[in-house]
Amino acid sequence: MRKIDGYEIFAELKRGPATTIFKALDARHNRIVLIKLLEAGAAADAPWRSQLLQESRISARLAHPNLRRIYQSGMASDEPYLVLEYVEGPTLAELISQHQKLPIDLCIFIAKELAKALTAIHRNQVMHRDIKPQNIFVSLSGEVKLGDLGLAQEFAEVDCLAAGTPAYMSPEQVLGREMTEASDLFSFGAVLYEMLTGECAFGSRTLNATLHHLVNWQPTPILSLRPEAPGELVEICQKLLAKNPRERYANAETAFDFLVWLERGYGLNTTSAHLAAFLESPQSYRKVALRQSDIASLGSAPKPKKWRKVSWEMSIVLNAIMFFAGVLFIKVVKTYFEHKAVAYNAVSAPSQLVSHGDRAGFLDLRVTPRSAHSVVHIEGDSVGVTPLSGPIELPPGWHEVSIRHPQLGAKKGSVSITPGDTLRQTIDFSTP
Repeated sequence: MRKIDGYEIFAELKRGPATTIFKALDARHNRIVLIKLLEAGAAADAPWRSQLLQESRISARLAHPNLRRIYQSGMASDEPYLVLEYVEGPTLAELISQHQKLPIDLCIFIAKELAKALTAIHRNQVMHRDIKPQNIFVSLSGEVKLGDLGLAQEFAEVDCLAAGTPAYMSPEQVLGREMTEASDLFSFGAVLYEMLTGECAFGSRTLNATLHHLVNWQPTPILSLRPEAPGELVEICQKLLAKNPRERYANAETAFDFLVWLERGYGLNTTSAHLAAFLESPQSYRKVALRQSDIASLGSAPKPKKWRKVSWEMSIVLNAIMFFAGVLFIKVVKTYFEHKAVAYNAVSAPSQLVSHGDRAGFLDLRVTPRSAHSVVHIEGDSVGVTPLSGPIELPPGWHEVSIRHPQLGAKKGSVSITPGDTLRQTIDFSTP
């Protein structure tokens, strides 16, 4: 057995082509850890060595409860190693293998935790590139942690090489096209699909068949494998698995918001304690009654969020611009108080409605059949999922409207809004 100062190695857990994972006692902190050791042959190979060093460098700046930590890196007889957080419990892959279809409320909870992990990674300008059930760790206390950043790359350095696990790659990754955080979201969708159905979305017997399915085929419909799955959760999964990266969520935070919206709509309050209870006794885990009526009363889904990382220098410039703009605005208001700015703000949940006064108009949008839950876009921005909670408030003039359904396709058009009036429009997906 290998020896590393400060660590008592007592078990070998996994041996790969270049690395070996050991279980050890960290004597200085009295805790169990994992040690990822680069074998001597691979340590002399520049790519393997560079990959391990990059994993250490990237992990050092990522600190989040839903990410498995790297405590330390070092050298042992010219062999680089990483000291990893030990998560006592199964991987998500082991959990799915043992129980097949996980309870719906736990699928939503685990997906939320994974979305938070992805948000933390992407906000640090890093792509994971290897999201799969085997790299998601579930502790016996109900914590969910995403790990294994061995293939992670910074946004500025992402290449088009098809690295990762084939069944969870995005279509653009398979085709060697530009990759963005949307590629991680596709892998996220494949994980959610597997939690719901117990089956790999794009698994096949051969590599070529798997890659062909990823690029050209849709997975078996979730409802045919699990009829009781909520339609809204199915739509979230389908959006994550869109072949075109532009049709997926804008970012992981938006996916998280939709999952929270769905959870609230069904009156769920699943926590890590519930997941821990399931791990302890799956047979006695209570079945959650999903209340479809709550979704209709909740209202429109949240609007997509866009965020960018801004340097402190840019922040200073923006603050200065905002200050002088505020001064100018006050002067304008004092001089022309009778003219009020009209801002566009469509109704969305949980945002508050901003009134436009007498100059506003309304669009009362209906979709048939009523069961065809569709995403509504105004001027390209998502404003909710049908059925909407009420008319959409809009400034007067022409507006582009797009209604997108995951199976039935999309319908587009333009509407003219008149001040003070309500335009009622019905979109029928049952006709071409």
